[in-house]
Amino acid sequence: MVQIRASQVFTHSIEDAVAAKKALDADEPFNEVVQKYSTCPSKQQEGDLGWMPEEAALSLMGEKITKDKTNKIIGPVHSEYGYHILLITEVKVENQDNESVDLAVITPEALDNRLSSGGSNLILLDLREGWEWDVAHIEGSQLITRENSESILSNLKKDAELILIDWKQDRSPSFVKWLLQQGFSYAKCLEGGIDAWSDKIDPSLARYEIESDDGYRYEDIIDEGSEQNDTHQHDH
Repeated sequence: MVQIRASQVFTHSIEDAVAAKKALDADEPFNEVVQKYSTCPSKQQEGDLGWMPEEAALSLMGEKITKDKTNKIIGPVHSEYGYHILLITEVKVENQDNESVDLAVITPEALDNRLSSGGSNLILLDLREGWEWDVAHIEGSQLITRENSESILSNLKKDAELILIDWKQDRSPSFVKWLLQQGFSYAKCLEGGIDAWSDKIDPSLARYEIESDDGYRYEDIIDEGSEQNDTHQHDH
């Protein structure tokens, strides 16, 4: 599984896109060009978009990205949103068969940037209890339950870019591993969960506490999936 990290200059103006590219060609530092020309919220992080799967990078950049393209500048690229100039900052190849592979996370800031830039390829899955969802949830996310998990997952492409949301990121890592076992090639946790999102991105969302954060409903989804492939029944 290949993941690409990139930064961008984004603008709706073709004149600014051309001026930004000329500045980069003249060896002006990318972060300075971002501050001068970019209108994307990612300029607060010097244009950093965070990690994206190979498929998302190909869709945005129009070419296959490999390790030898690290530090390459691509663009301007015209999309339905505007003009992008992209800097490939890191390329990571992960061995999906290696159980010790680090689980990918996306920071609240990076997710907010992706959503603000369109984020049409993102699938936000919320693993929490129904009452937690009622208290606070990210617009556009889907609450996944034991009852609807089969329907939701069966309609997703195996290379879909999945972002998993829980309370404080305590629950999502095991669900990520389970999704990888089901054949999904890309899933990452929202760093700090909905609590961090409320704290850093959207303070209008209510924050809450749980006295004993165990007996998660999401474990029922995993167990149900296991039971379908196992003739033995387990008590949980």
